[in-house]
Amino acid sequence: MSDLMRIGRSAMNAAYAQLQTTGQNIANAATPGYVRREVVLQEAGDDSPQGWTGRGVDAVAVRRIYDEFLVRESVATKAGAAQDAARSESLARLDRLFADGEGGLGAGFDDLVSAFTDLSAKPADPSARSAVLARADAFATRAAVLDGRLVELRDSAQGQLQAEVQKANDKLASLALVNRRIGEARGASGEPNALLDQRDKLLADLNGTLRANATIAQDGTVTVTSQRGEPLVVGAAASRLSVSADALDPSKLSIAVVRGNGVTLPMEGTEVGGRLAGLMRFATQDVDAARYEVGRLVASVAGAFNGQQSLGIDATGQAGQPMFALGAPVATGAPANAGTGQFAVAVADPSVLKASDYELSWDGAQYSLRRLSDNVVQTLPGLPATVEGLQLSSAGGTPAAGDRFLIRSASAFAAGARSLLTNPDRIATAVPVTAETGASNAGDVRAASLEVNAIVPATVATVTITFTGPNTFDVVGAGTGNPSGLSFTPGMTLAFNGWSMTLAGTPAAGDTLRIAQTASPAADNRNARAMQALGDAAMVDGQKVIDRYAALVGDIGTRTQSAKTAGDMSQRIHEDAERARTEMSGVNLDEEAARLLQYQQAYQAAAKVIATANEMFRSLLQAAG
Repeated sequence: MSDLMRIGRSAMNAAYAQLQTTGQNIANAATPGYVRREVVLQEAGDDSPQGWTGRGVDAVAVRRIYDEFLVRESVATKAGAAQDAARSESLARLDRLFADGEGGLGAGFDDLVSAFTDLSAKPADPSARSAVLARADAFATRAAVLDGRLVELRDSAQGQLQAEVQKANDKLASLALVNRRIGEARGASGEPNALLDQRDKLLADLNGTLRANATIAQDGTVTVTSQRGEPLVVGAAASRLSVSADALDPSKLSIAVVRGNGVTLPMEGTEVGGRLAGLMRFATQDVDAARYEVGRLVASVAGAFNGQQSLGIDATGQAGQPMFALGAPVATGAPANAGTGQFAVAVADPSVLKASDYELSWDGAQYSLRRLSDNVVQTLPGLPATVEGLQLSSAGGTPAAGDRFLIRSASAFAAGARSLLTNPDRIATAVPVTAETGASNAGDVRAASLEVNAIVPATVATVTITFTGPNTFDVVGAGTGNPSGLSFTPGMTLAFNGWSMTLAGTPAAGDTLRIAQTASPAADNRNARAMQALGDAAMVDGQKVIDRYAALVGDIGTRTQSAKTAGDMSQRIHEDAERARTEMSGVNLDEEAARLLQYQQAYQAAAKVIATANEMFRSLLQAAG
C-alpha cells in the first residue's frame, strides 16, 4: 500500500510542478527575453526481488527550451539590422533636406542666372539691378543655411552616438553583474533560469548598440568581445566605451575601449557594428560628402561671378568688386603635434577645387597630402605648392616628424557664404572698352570679338589700329609700344592692355579701328551677358553647376535608397532568425493551454491513485478485524 501511495504522491507532485511551470510560461508570454521552460521528469525505480516495480516519478529540474546556435544567430543579425536602420533613418533626414526643388541651392543658382538674363536686356533698369542683388543674397543665404543644417544633422547623429555609448556601457556593466550572480547561484540547487534569460536579453540589447561576440562558458557565464576581438566582459569585470574628440578633427567624435587597467584602445567605425557603426558612418562619411560638394559648388559659383565682376565696370565706371564672400580655408595642427609649424591656405583656382578637406602630414623629409573624401595621397615636392585649386604655403614655425594638419577647404566655404554688394549700381554689367569702326572705312574690317582678360591702369587707354594696306596695319596707343607694319590675317587676335580682340573682314588702306573707354557703362550689357553665360559654363571641375548639383542630389538619393534596401534586407534576416529562435524558445499560449489541461488531468489521475491506495488500506484494516 505504501508503494502505491508513494507512486501517487510523486505523480501528484510532478503534475503540480508541471502546472506551476506552465503557469509561469503563460504569465511571462509577453515578457521580453523570457525563454519557455519545462519540467524534466525521471522515473523513480527500485530494483527488488520481485523485479523492477518502480517507485513513481521525480521532477529533477526545470530547464529552458534553448538552442544556443539560434540565439547566437538572432543576436548577430540584430547588430547588422540595427546598423543599417540607424544609417537609413539618418539618411532619410538628409534626403528630405535636399528634396526641396524650389527652395534648394540649384534653384537659387537658376534664379541668379535668370536675374542676369533680365539685367542683360535692361542694364540701366534699377529694378533689374536690385533683383540681381536679391537673387545673389538668396543664393548665398541658402548655401550658408544648408551647410548649417548639415552640421545640425551631423551633431544630432553624434548626440545619438553618445547616448548609444552610454547604453552600451550600462549593458556591459549589467552583464558583468549577471555573470557574478550566475556564478554565485551555481552553488544552489537547480539552474538560475531567470539569470540566464537576463543574460541573453542583455546580449541581444547590447548587439543593437554594437556588434558583440559572446562565448558562453559551461557554468553559464558569458565572455563578450568586440568585433575585432577586444575583450569587453570577462567574468565579473567589464570594460567601457569612451567618446572623445577626434585626434585630427575636434568637430568629430571617435570611440575607444577603456579596459579596467586604464588602457585605451581606439576603435574604427568598421570595428564597432550596431547602431554605433551606422551613426558613425553617417556622421563621418554621408554628411561630409554632402558638405564637401555643397562647399565646392558655392566656391566655384562665387569664384566665377567674382572673376567676371573683376573684368567689368559698374554703372559709375568703376572696376567691378567681388559679389560673394566665402568661408576661408584654414590649416589647423593636431593637438598632439610636437612641432611649431603653421601653414596658410588660399584658393588659387576655384574651378578645379575638389569636394574634400585634406590632411597634410610631415614625415621629417617631405610633405604628404591626403584627400579625406577618398584617401588619395600625393607627395608634395615642397612648399609653397598649388594642389587641386588650393595654394599651400608655410606661415612660420618648424614642423616635427609625424605632425599632422587638418586643412578645412570644402567644408569651410559654404558656412561663410554671403553676398557683398548692397548698391545696385555696383553690378559690373559693362566692359570697360569698346571697339569702334572708322566712319570713313572703305573695307569691312571689324572686331569679331573683344574680351577683357584683366583690368590694368592702361586698359581704358585709347588704342587706334590703322590699316596701311589690305595686309598691313599700325597700332598707336598707350601701353602698346606703337608697333607698325604688322601683318594682317583674317581671324587673327590682338592683345594689349588686358584686352584681346579678334579681327575679321577685309580692310582697305586707311581703314581704322579704335579701342576706347566705354562711354555709357550704365547702358552697356556685355559683361552682364557674360555673367548670364556662366549658367552654362563648366565651372565646377569641368562640369556645369546645375549638373553637379543634380549629381549631388542623385548621390544622396542613391545612398538613401541603398541604405533603406540594406536595412529592409537585414531586418528580414533578423526577423527570420528571431522567428526561428521564438519557435524554439518562445511561449505559444495555445500550446500552453493544451498542456495545462493535460497536467490538470494528470494531477487528478494521481489523486485518484492516492484515493485508491487509501481505500485499499481501509479495506485491509476492516478485513483484519
